Amino acid sequence: MVKNGNSEKVRKEIKKFLNLNEVLTLAVSDKNQPWVCTLYYGIDKEMNFYTVTDDNSVHGKILSKNGKVAFNIFDSHQKITKPKKGVQGKGICTKVKGVVEVTKGLFLWHKANPGIEKNITVADILKKLSDTKLYKITPTYLKFFNKVLYGSEEYGELFLR
Repeated sequence: MVKNGNSEKVRKEIKKFLNLNEVLTLAVSDKNQPWVCTLYYGIDKEMNFYTVTDDNSVHGKILSKNGKVAFNIFDSHQKITKPKKGVQGKGICTKVKGVVEVTKGLFLWHKANPGIEKNITVADILKKLSDTKLYKITPTYLKFFNKVLYGSEEYGELFLR
């Protein structure tokens, strides 16, 4: 286990893995009732995740009351007999507001998920009546499972913010 012993190496390896994937599973909770959903994401240099979702979805409604989240990212085609690789984390999820921040976050999201730039625009997200909104997940903790990289230790940890 690497606990900030070589956090730059852990950070670099996690970022490389995150850039190779585009889907995360998000866990939220309201009144001790858990809920999970699957979301596409884009990331920035600080490893903040940007995701687009409907404010009226179950997780959207929960996020409006409780921004504490957990998430994971993995390759679902991994074989059980091969060394596992994936990220687990926790953090705070907030709605992105303002033209500059929405433009930045949506650009990162579109870059990671090309093909629907005309369907989800900055103008759509900023409309008060639109249910499509941009959210930012600021991770506070990341755990990177990668037995190939870390050997018998199996994972590296990164404590953020």
